[in-house]
Amino acid sequence: MTATLTTVTAARFADLADTLTRNAALLSAAGLPEVVTGVRVAVYGDVAAQLRLLAEAEPTAAEGNPLVLVREDGPAVVARRFEMLAGLLAANARVLTRGTRDAVMHQRAGVYRDVAAQVRLLAAAEREAAMASRPRTSRPPLSNLAGPCPVAAKAAKRAPRVRPEFLDALVAAIAKRRAQGWSVARLTLWLRTTLRDPQTGAVHPCAERSFVSYVTALLTAAPVHQLRAA
Repeated sequence: MTATLTTVTAARFADLADTLTRNAALLSAAGLPEVVTGVRVAVYGDVAAQLRLLAEAEPTAAEGNPLVLVREDGPAVVARRFEMLAGLLAANARVLTRGTRDAVMHQRAGVYRDVAAQVRLLAAAEREAAMASRPRTSRPPLSNLAGPCPVAAKAAKRAPRVRPEFLDALVAAIAKRRAQGWSVARLTLWLRTTLRDPQTGAVHPCAERSFVSYVTALLTAAPVHQLRAA
């Protein structure tokens, strides 16, 4: 499934890059003054180049991380990646205008924001497609649904904003590596490299050393039957 979804996402990135490249070519050939089209053409080209790099890197980005948790369909995955891209473009706009009144920088930032707005519209359309494609079946009674393991349930109190499904898989992944002799420091370093927020670069709260130490302490005290395989 991962290979299929990464292929779909990479293809959508490549399609968007092609669209921006075509738009830039149309603007360049429109006969308008360069002062009107130059900045927009340049930004379209820059974003298209970044999209092609993202398309090439997409299969690698999905490899090796055991914390890919929620099974989603193609549109949902693409929507999430588009939302991340929109966040990066908006961040670029903020960086360009930080501490400067240069008109060209502000114009470039405006184009980045325009593209980010369009990407958010694409993400919304993908979300709608994901909702429409979901099978319309009744949900089973809550009593029949498996909840998080006891250790994950306790860890959730330290990370209330993190999805229970994520914590369940996270605890299983930590337990597996702990059993292999990984230290708290090594676990923390591993999580800091795999759970960094792609939009802000911030460290995920579950990658803080204090949280990792707390989970490993819970694992040490937990009976074996309370743990699930990673």
